Order: sequence, then structure tokens, then C-alpha cells
Amino acid sequence: MTNLIIEHVEVFACTPPVRGSTWTPEQPEPCTTHTFIRITTRDGVVGSAATDAYTSHHRDAVLAETLRDMIPDLIGRSALDREALWLHFHPKAYARSAQAQALIDVALWDIAAQAAGQPLFKLLGGYREQIDAYASTPVLATPHAYVEAVQQLAERGYRAIKFHCWCDPARDLEMIEQVQRAHADKGLALMLDVEQRYDLNAALRVGRVLGELGYAWFEAPLDDYDLAGYQQLTARLNVPVLAAGNAITDYRLVAFAVRQHCWSRVRVDVMTCGGITPALKIIHNAAANGIQVELQSWGHALAQAANLHLMLGQPTSSYFEQACEYELFEFATANPIRTNPRGKVTAPGNAGLGLEIDWAQIERCADIHLRQ
Repeated sequence: MTNLIIEHVEVFACTPPVRGSTWTPEQPEPCTTHTFIRITTRDGVVGSAATDAYTSHHRDAVLAETLRDMIPDLIGRSALDREALWLHFHPKAYARSAQAQALIDVALWDIAAQAAGQPLFKLLGGYREQIDAYASTPVLATPHAYVEAVQQLAERGYRAIKFHCWCDPARDLEMIEQVQRAHADKGLALMLDVEQRYDLNAALRVGRVLGELGYAWFEAPLDDYDLAGYQQLTARLNVPVLAAGNAITDYRLVAFAVRQHCWSRVRVDVMTCGGITPALKIIHNAAANGIQVELQSWGHALAQAANLHLMLGQPTSSYFEQACEYELFEFATANPIRTNPRGKVTAPGNAGLGLEIDWAQIERCADIHLRQ
């Protein structure tokens, strides 16, 4: 298996029956579309990847249709040509979807690791075998609901928790204060994510409190594009400041923002920045500038696995993000990624990404199925 020539490619778009929870109060329950890719080589090695889209009313078909135009350029190429293929799909004249590129790139990494007979994180550096996880909550109804949720999560072994909240400074501070009164003695690492909903003054007000309480980080206080605002927050607050990591994802733009000291740490997702290949560029640049990259791991289990393997391979992230609503993201997955009772996550034991995917279930449920 030296050439690993790509013989055919399939794309599936599936809408799971359960709608997800909201991350902000004004957001309707999102319609989640899982888009899968399956790349098969002449040698019979099958690489896969998945990513999600969240829409308000109807399933998303944009990603699958973007891949329809990209698939022909994969046929007959070596699955080992990851860098060349990533550059091929990254033209200067017009923009490709970074998520579409990520699906291809991650599936090619999956093939390479399977061909080597190793879990992917070994190919990516093999830095560690496990990583701490934090529970990522949905928006809850009351401050007391957050107090109860923290208690339950701590009893399940979590040592770190991130709150999605109302994005109203007064209400959020009330919740923060009640959680602090109830759980300050537990030694938990806590984070707050306000999904880009504050202005600068609100972010400074809440950020000062988070700094006093020793929060692990303050996520998405401003619009991702407000780099000037982020510069001020990073300079003036004692709590680490992270962007949402969903808008400025091109590795060159991320490098520019790092040089401008916009964030305390970089926030990015393998599946939204274009794949593992550009994510490695982001990680290495951030390391050269002395800051960490906190990878996201929200989404379908295959997307979680791609980010987890990179976290385990490289000394970059502090935590794996475990979405509290497990089932939504475990569609057609026999061995999903779950935090153990010690609050840690390990990679699945198989070669490559390591997940066992029920492709028959995906084929039955697919709204879109492309094959070449």
C-alpha cells in the first residue's frame, strides 16, 4: 500500500431526528446537518470525515454540493498527496468552502494512519495518550439550574466546565456569582462563552469579574472580526481571552491576529479552518509566538475525533470540549468519544480516526448521496 490511489468518493448529508439545544437565548433550536465523506483507495483503505452545519429551518445542502464539484479532482490521485491537494483546492481566484476542504483533508489523514496501522495521533506527533475534558453546557433556564448542573457534572468526574449563557451581562454575572458561592471549594476550571454577543464595555465588566475568580478563559466576548476590541480585552483583562474561532480561520489571517496580540490563545476547529494540514500550520505559528491553540471539538463524533487526535498529537490544547448533549453528535457511531469518570478523554483504539461508523444507517438516512 505505497500509492493509495483514490478510486471513488462518496458524500452523504443527513439530518438527525433530534434538533440540538441553543447556545444563545434568541437562537431557535438549530437544524443540524451531518455531512460525511468516504474516500476509498484501490487498496481498499477507506478514510472518512464528517462536519456539521446548523441552520434555522431546513437542512443544509451547500456543503455537499460544493464537494460535488471537488470530487472529480480526487479520483486517480494518491491519498498521500495531502498538502498538494489542499493547495489545489485553495485557489486565489475564488473561495472554496473551508469545511469542504477539511472533509477531504481529514479523510486523507485517516487513510494515511490506517495504512500505517496506527491511531492518527501517533502520526501527528504522539505527544500524549489522554487529555482533560470540559463539559460544554447548553443555555439553561435559571442561575439555580447552572448550580445544579455543575454539581451533577462534578459528580460525573468533570474537573472543568464551560457555560453557554444568556449573553446578558447582568444575568450572566448573577449566574457566575451563584455558581461561585455554591462550588468555589471544588477546584473546578470554569469558562464562560458568550457567543460574540457583548460589546466592549460589557466584556470588560464581566471579564474583570472572571479574572478575579480565576476563570480558565473568557470565550467569544466580541464579534470575531473585532480585532481591535480583542486587542483591548487581551491587554486589559487578567482572564485569558479567546475568540469564537469560527470566522477568522485562514492560517495566514490567524497568524496576523497572533502578531497583533489580539487573543491570549488561538481558538480554531480542524473542521472549519480547512483540515488538519492548515491546523498544523496554525499550531506551529502559535507555538513560535508562545501561545496555545485551544482546539474546538464540538460536532459529530468524526469531527470530535479529528480535533482530539490533533490535541493528543501536539502539545497545544488544555482541554477537549465535550458537548453535554451527547446523542445528537453520535449519529451512526458505534464507539463514540465520551469523557471517563476521571474527567479525561482518550482516542478510540483503532487505527486512523478509530471510530466505527454504521454506513448502512447513513445511507438509509441520507437526504443527499453523491458518488464517483
